[in-house]
Amino acid sequence: MTENPNAPTMTVIGGPSATPSKARRVITDGATWSGLGGVVAGGFGIEAVKSVMTHSSTGRWWFVLGCLAGLTSMVVGARLRVRASAETQIGLVVTASDTGRGTPRAELLESRAVEYSQQTCAVTVQTHLTLPETHPWPKEGVEALADETIAAAGIAERLVSGAARINVIPTMPLPAGFRFGARIGHTHPREITVHAVRQRDGSPSHFPATSLRESPLTAELLTMDVEAIEGGDPTRAALAIDLQNLRADFVQPVRAACRAHGIGNLLIFGRKTAGLLDENAETYTAIVEQVCRAWRETPLPETARTGRHGAFLTGPVAISIALGARLAHIQPDRWTAFTFDNASNTYEPFPTDPA
Repeated sequence: MTENPNAPTMTVIGGPSATPSKARRVITDGATWSGLGGVVAGGFGIEAVKSVMTHSSTGRWWFVLGCLAGLTSMVVGARLRVRASAETQIGLVVTASDTGRGTPRAELLESRAVEYSQQTCAVTVQTHLTLPETHPWPKEGVEALADETIAAAGIAERLVSGAARINVIPTMPLPAGFRFGARIGHTHPREITVHAVRQRDGSPSHFPATSLRESPLTAELLTMDVEAIEGGDPTRAALAIDLQNLRADFVQPVRAACRAHGIGNLLIFGRKTAGLLDENAETYTAIVEQVCRAWRETPLPETARTGRHGAFLTGPVAISIALGARLAHIQPDRWTAFTFDNASNTYEPFPTDPA
């Protein structure tokens, strides 16, 4: 029996794979420090008060110092509890496996994501969708995966009270990531941080790449050119984001796809520097913010943003998800993310471009 591509699965994995030692738990447990401090402060405080009331100065300063030490322990305990609460995080491992590009690779990335989440988060919930080998993929499956992920976040929040952050750790193709982001959006009461896998060997295997919320524009790391596609619909515009420095190898098929799908305006983004992206939140967030701001503010023909839009994506899936959440959340069906088909050397729309 074949798996239904529109039916994602959810698995609650639990907490860290390795729990701290008893000695470490005692040292880092704020409740222990607070309790011990309360006993010490109370005992020495009573003795200090008694010495004052009985006019006995013998050992009084020792009682005062003991009381202060107890109060200090209580303060340390309170800070440890606040810090532990702030560090409590939820991990959502989200996978849309593209069986057409090799199951072993997808399984390896998924297992590394689960391991990373267990090491860094109080609880891990895993959602999974298997994409069909043939195109087009069903957009309903990706949207169901997003809905299942939101439900998983709700379950995890009930399991871990006071969680400070929700971490989404994705493994999926770029177009699916864009649609996934459009479905989950960016206006959530709790911060959602999307993590990216490291391209270089390193530990841990992932890092917090960008938040779904809007952030200040801190740097412009990309160049941008605006082109009018001859014969294209002037009400349609597309973004082409070359984060892998493919240059002409990227732009030429994009232009051909724009002509084939009637896109009249094209914003082309390229890297100012060569090599891999710096693997930190500052770089990834700056790219997301620059693209979003350019889409809002770049002068285009008056009707250019009134029709359907397109997104040609390269680079990390974390950026694809963040762009989908920020740009396409309000009207997801007006956006099409294009995926490159190596066999035909052309871009295919996802979801399928309506006639």
